[in-house]
Amino acid sequence: MMNLICKQNCKVCFAEPVCAMDAIIVQEKAVYVETDKCIGCGTCRFACIEWSLDKALKEKTTDWLKGMA
Repeated sequence: MMNLICKQNCKVCFAEPVCAMDAIIVQEKAVYVETDKCIGCGTCRFACIEWSLDKALKEKTTDWLKGMA
């Protein structure tokens, strides 16, 4: 299952390169988390909140990232 993280308003997705599990997927100007791969470490969330334009993951929990919420 894939959850939509954001519509990628940033020039570069900061969450994708920091994901150790390759669970972040950028396609068609949107960013998704593949919940089957996500381990809920929160690294993508930290990168998004610190460096992104729209802070898309600020209100999301690690349970949401893993598809459990």
